[in-house]
Amino acid sequence: MSQFERSIISIANLVTLHFDVQQVDGLRIPEYSGSMLRGAFGTALRRLTCVTDLPACRDCPLKVHCRFPRIFERPALMPASVQAVNPYVLHTPPPSTYHSGDVWHFKMSIMGDAIGDSTLIIRAWQQALAQGLGVRAPFQRARLLYVRLGETLLFDHSDIDNSDKNSGKIKALPVTHSQIDCHPSGTPASVDQLDLQFLTPFRHQQKGHIVNQAQVLDTVTFLASLYNRIRLCQRHHSPDIPWRIGYEDYHAFKADILQLDMTADVRPANISRRSSRQQRKIHLHAMIGCIHLSDPDRSGALERLLPALRLGEQLHIGKSTTLGLGQYKIMAYTPNA
Repeated sequence: MSQFERSIISIANLVTLHFDVQQVDGLRIPEYSGSMLRGAFGTALRRLTCVTDLPACRDCPLKVHCRFPRIFERPALMPASVQAVNPYVLHTPPPSTYHSGDVWHFKMSIMGDAIGDSTLIIRAWQQALAQGLGVRAPFQRARLLYVRLGETLLFDHSDIDNSDKNSGKIKALPVTHSQIDCHPSGTPASVDQLDLQFLTPFRHQQKGHIVNQAQVLDTVTFLASLYNRIRLCQRHHSPDIPWRIGYEDYHAFKADILQLDMTADVRPANISRRSSRQQRKIHLHAMIGCIHLSDPDRSGALERLLPALRLGEQLHIGKSTTLGLGQYKIMAYTPNA
């Protein structure tokens, strides 16, 4: 087997959809847009699926038959003692201002049974964008142009019947797995040192509290939490096909992390989001920046960790990942001055 073939890992029951959006009205995408996007998606999905219009899924007698909690509100289907995980992760766009006609992009990873609901998910996004984005009315309308899975076009706006703006053919997903290249072109050739550059803030809990100071952050515990994130997603959404990341247990994963030198170049990032359910603003403590990783003894630890780190680019790390938080990108190593 060649080195290139060894660098590819196949992750079952996980795909990432790419969305191209064109603004009808001007829109300012805020610095932390996950709450805005998730709220619009959830509202449209509920409109398409809910038949009782009850305010909370957990109290609904039909919840086990409804696709809304299955996709958007998985904890409502589980006992309170079970740590449930929703089958999607938002990859949010960078903050920017778009005028009428401008095009922007975002991604959404979906897992498990939600892959079978991809047609519904795409239709919900189409309606959410047509209804409009923003914090409050009047919302800024947009048009879903394309949805892609790799090179496969799943949705094309040119198929829309002009008499029905919510029409348009949506293709079923051709595959239910991701091929993740651990050494893609244009990324660090050396696996003795690399950076995790956070594109959105991350939230990490230590001793019952969310960390919001760099000097308090335990980088070992934080990075080790990625293993639990991966296994939780796999256990809930791919129970019959394990995700092979090179580690059979948490202790081996953490042992390799302990081989690394880690420096956290991070700062506080306090996020405000509006909860439509609670009708109030919620403040979230978080951190943003970069974590430098190096393997000074060239033990191979970082090489072994790379499949999990690459998978983490799709799953994110920390709390509030469904809001798009904890999104990072593996970059070339740039040590602190």
